Amino acid sequence: MCTILQSVQSDLATFGGWCFLAGVFLMVTGDGLTNYNEPDVASAWPWMYLVPLGVSFVLMAVAGRIDPRRPSRAAVVYAPLAALLGAFALSAIFSQERALSGQAFAGLIAISVFWWYAGQVLEDRRLAEATWIIVALGVLVLAVRVIAWRLAEGLDQPAFQIRSVVWLGKLQITWVFNLIAPFLVARFISDPRRPSAIFNGITWAVVGAANYLLLARMGLLVFILTTLAVCFANATYWRRWIWLMGAALAGGVLLIANNLRVASGFFDRSRNPGIDMRLGVWEEAWRMFLEHPIAGVGIGAFDELVYRIPDAGSNPFYRMNGWHAHNVPLHILAEAGVLGLTAWVFLWFVIVRQLVRARKNATREERLIGSATLIAVAGFHVLSMTEVLIGARVHAGLQMNLTIALVVVAGLRLSLPARAPAREVEPC
Repeated sequence: MCTILQSVQSDLATFGGWCFLAGVFLMVTGDGLTNYNEPDVASAWPWMYLVPLGVSFVLMAVAGRIDPRRPSRAAVVYAPLAALLGAFALSAIFSQERALSGQAFAGLIAISVFWWYAGQVLEDRRLAEATWIIVALGVLVLAVRVIAWRLAEGLDQPAFQIRSVVWLGKLQITWVFNLIAPFLVARFISDPRRPSAIFNGITWAVVGAANYLLLARMGLLVFILTTLAVCFANATYWRRWIWLMGAALAGGVLLIANNLRVASGFFDRSRNPGIDMRLGVWEEAWRMFLEHPIAGVGIGAFDELVYRIPDAGSNPFYRMNGWHAHNVPLHILAEAGVLGLTAWVFLWFVIVRQLVRARKNATREERLIGSATLIAVAGFHVLSMTEVLIGARVHAGLQMNLTIALVVVAGLRLSLPARAPAREVEPC
């Protein structure tokens, strides 16, 4: 009987692993239920990725593969996540719009559960490696789709309407590209398996081309800087990355020479109206913070309350539809006050500190993945200075949060030493 039970649990865990991988693929690509049959992607169902992820959660629980007592490398984030939830709960309690804050807080709880769940299942080495392959395949599919879209509509056209079912425009897509690109470079220069290394290198190049064609200035800058940072942080691998950088430089010069729009308009207000727009919304967010400095106006309520400010200049199209402060720290200050921002900073401080400490006794591969994780986190925070794409009340923001969680947890899994195993309890 015990043997039969263990066999059934093993089969359930295997199927649960496949469901997890399917959910990860849909999450990265932004696909939905009717993505390939619905001509209007806005009419497609955006929650499809949660179905396989939810099924995998149930199967892994029944199979005994997830347990609060099971050690996990991602456990370092549990305390800061609890502190962050506490600060956001306080903001929801004193919110000016409690219904909206309640929705946002429910999303934050789901995100925290995913942090824990991903940390549990990715302790399985084979599933962790398979997850990376699926993430790379997913971002390659997304990049190829972006390139096809841009070529079809013409490179002289704005890129705002490039979208999948969930990723609503170029800014969200470039965030996905920049979260994953440092790991593509790291795997390219460290993977001893030549086909795997070549696959990661080609995927990085395709992602880079798609990122450029999105015409997202900050996204392109972060892509270049994070790639260089991964290479220079791992100078001992220079023989592996020097030719890649040479090819990238040649390709970049060719692309920029044929289209100077991105580079030339970075700080030009006449060609980049987003500068004045951001300055205006930053002022409005600061005014909201000054009125409620401790707990904020309410988590998830920014896109309603900012429109109540006299002479507010926010775009009315995005009212109750994800309008944000275009700066993550300022957005958190406005919604959750000093307490929320302090908890947010503490979370990332713990993650960065753990990754830096782990480098001292890590293997070469662990140090390389650890550096890629640190650089991906840095890239995320640079992008966060001009956009806020992590609002948990909006479905695209929820999915972005889960994607960030997956990237960070996978980075912690592959760069930190294993924790002491818990005492095994016999199931029979």
